[in-house]
Amino acid sequence: MSQEGETFFTIIGCMDGRCQEAVSLFGQDRFGAVYPDTITEAGLVGFFNKEPIDQQLLTSLKKKIDISLKHHHSKGILVFGHQECAASDAVDEEKHKQDVLAAAEVIKTLVDNEAVAVIPLFVKRSIDNDLSDWTAEEIV
Repeated sequence: MSQEGETFFTIIGCMDGRCQEAVSLFGQDRFGAVYPDTITEAGLVGFFNKEPIDQQLLTSLKKKIDISLKHHHSKGILVFGHQECAASDAVDEEKHKQDVLAAAEVIKTLVDNEAVAVIPLFVKRSIDNDLSDWTAEEIV
């Protein structure tokens, strides 16, 4: 259980560690919260465009989202994909962004509180060849 005064938001996306800091910084700024609850899987957003969607995956995600929202009082949810994704290697950037948007729509259906924002993001290198400079941008 979280302590009084601790603030959280939820991140749902790829396990790639290169992206985690950029998404966390975006969430801290967007929600004014400190701690990200992270739910990851390699190429996670790509699973939402497969028919039928894996029901075990949805059940697992819902359970984790519920814990984040009910026990940590998460202030919002970020759903992301990223450039150079090993699990989505054959997918171009526009298709990957569409996968993120589709994932965000499905995740909205898993959230019991309609007031909780579900925001789609795409993470990419800000500067070519800088291994540490990743930026998260909202997909609109």
